[in-house]
Amino acid sequence: MDMVVKIMQAGVPTHFDLEKYSTPLLRHWREKAKKRTANEAFLKAADAFDDLELAPRTKRVARRPPPALTIYVRREKEKAYNAIMLEEVTVESLKLAVSEKYNTPTDSITSFALRGKEGTSSEIDDQAVKGFDDEDTFLIFLNYDAEKGICSVVLETS
Repeated sequence: MDMVVKIMQAGVPTHFDLEKYSTPLLRHWREKAKKRTANEAFLKAADAFDDLELAPRTKRVARRPPPALTIYVRREKEKAYNAIMLEEVTVESLKLAVSEKYNTPTDSITSFALRGKEGTSSEIDDQAVKGFDDEDTFLIFLNYDAEKGICSVVLETS
């Protein structure tokens, strides 16, 4: 036991340095074994990749076409304008968009009127809606008749 302690204290290496004391033939075999295991690993990985389907997956992206017309409306008391986007440039499309924006039933909106700066009022039809320019601004007045359950909409040019 004392001998083991003395050897340890003397600093004599306790393990055999294979690299230092091996012959060129042993080194060559060791390198071949390392390469062989690396090649085997690469072949296994290549086989695994062959089993995978690497074709890109097609995504279904629901893209809406850009709106045909966008107008901006605000109530008299509001400071900011609200965008109303029309997919089709018709009175029905305008009715649907206004009813969605201001939470009114679609069938309760009975008339649309356009009031100019001079104060003249005219009924809005499909031709009038087609005459709107993109990003026109309007003041909107929603006149509710609670007894009849109807709503008339007036757009005033600003």
